[in-house]
Amino acid sequence: MHLSVGRRGELQFKKKLRERSPMDAEEALRLIDKLLPQQRLVDVQELVFRLTWQGLTYTEIAEQTNYEADYIKFVGFQLWQMLSKALGEKVSKSNFKSVLRRKVAEFKTSDLIGEQAKLATRTINHPQAIASSHCDWKEVIDVSVFYGRALELAKLQQWVTKDYCRLIAFVGVGGIGKTALAVKLAQRVQSQFEFVIWCSLRDAPPLSELLTTLIKFTSQQHEILPAVGNIPELIEYLQAFRCLLILDNFEAILSSNQCTSRYRPGYEEYGELLLQVGKVPHQSCLLLTSREKPIEIAALEDKCLPVRTLQVSGVRIGTGQEILVTKGLPSSVDETEQLIECYQGNPLALKIAATLILDLFDGKIADLLQQRTIALNSICNLLAHQIQRLSPLEEQVMYWLALNREPVLAAHLQADGVLAISRSHVIDTLESLSWRSLIEKSPAGFIQHSIVMEFTIEQFIKQVCVEIATGKIYLLNRYPLLKATAQDYVKKSQVRMILEPILSHLHSHFQSPAEIEQQLQEILTTLQTHCAESPGYGSVNIMNLLRQLQVAFSGDCVATLDLTLNL
Repeated sequence: MHLSVGRRGELQFKKKLRERSPMDAEEALRLIDKLLPQQRLVDVQELVFRLTWQGLTYTEIAEQTNYEADYIKFVGFQLWQMLSKALGEKVSKSNFKSVLRRKVAEFKTSDLIGEQAKLATRTINHPQAIASSHCDWKEVIDVSVFYGRALELAKLQQWVTKDYCRLIAFVGVGGIGKTALAVKLAQRVQSQFEFVIWCSLRDAPPLSELLTTLIKFTSQQHEILPAVGNIPELIEYLQAFRCLLILDNFEAILSSNQCTSRYRPGYEEYGELLLQVGKVPHQSCLLLTSREKPIEIAALEDKCLPVRTLQVSGVRIGTGQEILVTKGLPSSVDETEQLIECYQGNPLALKIAATLILDLFDGKIADLLQQRTIALNSICNLLAHQIQRLSPLEEQVMYWLALNREPVLAAHLQADGVLAISRSHVIDTLESLSWRSLIEKSPAGFIQHSIVMEFTIEQFIKQVCVEIATGKIYLLNRYPLLKATAQDYVKKSQVRMILEPILSHLHSHFQSPAEIEQQLQEILTTLQTHCAESPGYGSVNIMNLLRQLQVAFSGDCVATLDLTLNL
């Protein structure tokens, strides 16, 4: 490789500049402040940086600061990752000094490079890049602090810039980071497009309003539209120009209390928009984020076709630890891993949990892990909003999956059901819940995400306690609290997570255990009297609660129960 005279002179100048300008830790920290304007180092990170700059090992730093060596190593690891992301190159304990010195030299000689060199670099990196693009970022969230997702971004960039996908859906539960990921992708690929526009559907605009916004933007206000939006008109612009359209919060236009992907009344034409964008050839790309997968995308997507879905899951362990450290949460590596696994790597859940740990538990992760429902309550609004949208059948299946606490096959779920429903309805419902990102499929069957399961059970327990207090039984007769056919570890979990919390709630409602027993006995008598007319799990559930209260039963009492349910 031969360098031009100008390039050789620039490199020699930078070398001399580095030799004349020795760098100290203070200058390095000032540089880091510039590189990370939205993400300042916390005290322990700055401490590790300063002592590492002095040449100390992690072990020596731990001895001087009274921190555990593993924790210092973890802080260092996260620090180098943070700098690597900011600088766009690998930074480690062994090379961070040279990297930062080189970066200072680049800043000081930036006037030699100038805007022409920057444009040239852009052209080299993006030979097909469009010189200028029209961007509307008014509704875009700030992602200057962004964690992980390198593999997802690489795949998405491949889909957009190499596979020329027309329609891509980001699907996942609330708080998982769909919007942030879409913003980051759009920022990375915007140079490939002439028009980039971001629209939030949070307030559910009619399609005609959305089409008016999109067409006016791509026509640069030159197009006069009729009163009703025109999908073919938009398609013409998507064919004439390379446009990147992002629709955020797509679930806002989908209907609640019905099977997934049914549109709200008056919003059905959004489905036609997706079909046309996915099927008609054009050179543009539509991205959408949603908690539920639109049925049109499910019908069109294929690895060989330009319609794809990215199921956005939780962040990886390393990224989760980065989130916790940034929130100022000091603790051992093992505990942070447990916390991340506990919340399935959900970034929002981790941020909420970190705040609670600092505020309520003096920074002790172990204390929160023993009382996970406290953190669960802080993200209930996300799941409550999603679960309120379920149809009655979906709600029933959610309860069954939560109470089973292990993967369930569709056939077994059908056998468990009190209502007689066909297997096709069960499968359709499971598919619907999967599209809502409330359940996932494993080789062993369908199961809920742990946070979803805990929330569902918490809601179930509250309702059951109301039923016991009032004597008006519904859920308690429809679902088993404890399954005798389950594995021993599952039964123990059901006792710990279902029976014991129910009794705990009842203790706070009734004045004494004797009152609880009396109420349960009265309900049991009523259920046994009407057992033939209203079969279900109620009697067995009451018996299990009484056993948990250590109430003894006579043989005749047990014999009167309908045990043919094979619980």
